[in-house]
Amino acid sequence: MESRDFDFLYSLGVSDLQFVLDYRFDLQLFAASEEEGRTEEPTEYKKKKAREEGNVAKSQELIGIIVFLLSFWTISLMARILLHSLADIMNFYLNGILDINITKDDLPYFFTEMIWMMARIVLPVMGVGVIAGILANVLQTGGFIFSAKKISLDFGKLISNVPKNFKKMFWSGETVFNFIKSILKVVGVFAIGFVIVNARLTSILSIPRMRPFESLALISDMLFQFVSFAGLLLLVFAVGDYVFQRWTHKQTLKMTKYEVKQEVKEHEGDPEIKAKMREIERRILSRRMIRDVPKADVVITNPTHYSIALRYDGNAMPAPTVIAKGEGAFALRIREVAKEHNVPLVENKPLARALYKQVEVGDIVPKEFFEVVANILAMVYKMKKGVA
Repeated sequence: MESRDFDFLYSLGVSDLQFVLDYRFDLQLFAASEEEGRTEEPTEYKKKKAREEGNVAKSQELIGIIVFLLSFWTISLMARILLHSLADIMNFYLNGILDINITKDDLPYFFTEMIWMMARIVLPVMGVGVIAGILANVLQTGGFIFSAKKISLDFGKLISNVPKNFKKMFWSGETVFNFIKSILKVVGVFAIGFVIVNARLTSILSIPRMRPFESLALISDMLFQFVSFAGLLLLVFAVGDYVFQRWTHKQTLKMTKYEVKQEVKEHEGDPEIKAKMREIERRILSRRMIRDVPKADVVITNPTHYSIALRYDGNAMPAPTVIAKGEGAFALRIREVAKEHNVPLVENKPLARALYKQVEVGDIVPKEFFEVVANILAMVYKMKKGVA
């Protein structure tokens, strides 16, 4: 407990301190029920903690198919350029191999030239693959996440989870989902291949009579169609897998009612104790306000709903200040104390209602009420002088 908490306890009355001393904790709250189901939605703190640990919903299948498709389409679009690059390499080394006289001085040149020629072929495809992989991860996780906990090995946890993981391997919702998904993938890819081959069956049968480049163009076109359509089908399945992973991740983060209560206590304090503390604070504030009512210059009333005690000291205050306010029974109490100490009561329903809602105890009156409050105080001071 911090020093300010002790200061608060010292400010309590005898009855309030007695409540704190007599308060009994229910020890059952500390015994979590193992059978209690995880029915509660995860709190923001638990979501944040899971994210910091790298525990986020992500489908590796979606990442893989996006990288594959974009890399394949890049190769297809750059096919002509890549073929020319390969031809240049072959011409450079095969046509001039007899004329090349490799010496110690020429070796760095040939080595650098070979790396540059290969880089022109490999780097564009690698670049697209890397960018696609990063984007696929960022879009799923909502940003860049790095957690060393995900790559660290906990052998104790690994061994303890062997029975559970062994069971999940053969029978779990995820296993059934992946099994059905795999069957549908095979059927779908086979159907796409069958449709493409059937549509080009006549051309395929005539391949032996075609020129080499014609047959190569036909096979390349069929391969492009098959890979593209099959890839798009697998992309649909991968999106479904991502949706399933999100649902599974949400279920794993769900909490029991006990866990939610414990987290609220840990970060916000016990709600019951906080409610009682607020009640005690209101009680102490009420006592202070009742003590300050005799110091007021005037009490504005509603006449029965609200009471606002105002005080003005030109040497210490920039404007009239609210030193007490109340509603209902407490408003009646303020009026009773004001009558006992000859503090004037002035009925002004709109002003009393507005001050009660807009001004807290200890605050000055807002500027828009200066004129009406000044008129009331002037009337009160005039009455007091007349009495004197």
